[in-house]
Amino acid sequence: MIYCLLGSCTIIKAQDDYKYALVDNKILQIPNAETFSTTAIANYVQLNFSTSEEKLRAIYKWITANIRYNKDSMYFSNWGGDPEIKMASVLRKRKGVCDNYAALFTNIVLKCGIQSVVVSGYTKFGGTINRSGHSWCAVEVEKQWLLCDPTWDAGFTNAATWFLKLPEDFIETHIPFDPLWQLLPFPLTHAQFRKGSSPVKTDDKVYHIADSVKAFLQFDTLQQLEAAAQRMQKAGFDNEQLKTWHDYYKMKIAIVYQEQDMQLYNAAVNARNNARRLFNDIVQYRNNNFTPLKPVKEVEMLFDSIEIYFDSAQTFIKNIGKVVENYQYNTDELVINLNRLSARLKEEKIYLSAIQQQIKRDKK
Repeated sequence: MIYCLLGSCTIIKAQDDYKYALVDNKILQIPNAETFSTTAIANYVQLNFSTSEEKLRAIYKWITANIRYNKDSMYFSNWGGDPEIKMASVLRKRKGVCDNYAALFTNIVLKCGIQSVVVSGYTKFGGTINRSGHSWCAVEVEKQWLLCDPTWDAGFTNAATWFLKLPEDFIETHIPFDPLWQLLPFPLTHAQFRKGSSPVKTDDKVYHIADSVKAFLQFDTLQQLEAAAQRMQKAGFDNEQLKTWHDYYKMKIAIVYQEQDMQLYNAAVNARNNARRLFNDIVQYRNNNFTPLKPVKEVEMLFDSIEIYFDSAQTFIKNIGKVVENYQYNTDELVINLNRLSARLKEEKIYLSAIQQQIKRDKK
């Protein structure tokens, strides 16, 4: 019985290897000049492979066969804001760490029109927990989410042990920080993962995977970070690494809010400048002795426009620092400028109103 079972597994594995043999051979024939940008690789894959599974296999095969695991340039390849520059660095050097493997795979896959997400967590192999952190990928194939770890297959040219693994198999060795990316209806706790236990089926933590992932992918970056942080908080921190990663998510959330504060501050400054520009037009009109004479309605519209800009600037300022404390932008000085402008605006409005009334009387 055992012999038959093992023999059956061997046959299935051989069939899988044979199924992908043509794909593997073709992707390794990609011209070298087309392997220095993820866009060029994606274009080649799109032109030479038809099904999603073939495209995923081709991308996976090329990366695992050509990118060497090496830590010597990990900081250069992972720091910086532009992901395309980081991808180009990995492709130029032909080496990287797990973050680079996962990001490179996902970047090309997305450019081929297939859903893919970089997943972070830690691993267990041979019963030993590695808490140093690891990254892998979740991909959608024919409406089913599966998992890949190109780092663990790197350098093994004749096999792909960690390609398109079922979530229930993958969880034996990989556990993400965000429980959603276990892709299991009943996620394991980290204690269960360490012990090799099965998940406990309870109604309070069931995930409807397809719906949950679909909703998550429709969120913007901030919403995704906040949702992930909430799930991690709910799951609890039974080791320091989980707490550290949650703090990292909170830091990223704070950065997003700080960027929003920057946009609000810039919007407030622009609104103030527009109000000041229109106010200067009114002052210039008065200094020119009201010539050429403007219709009363036109002057009133100028004042209305200034007040709209003024109100907008105040609204923007009120929303700065609502979520994370504002240390960067001197809104006090901006408020003082706006208050001075408001006071002058009121004076000018009263003065012009009186002049316009006088002009009307003179015409009579």
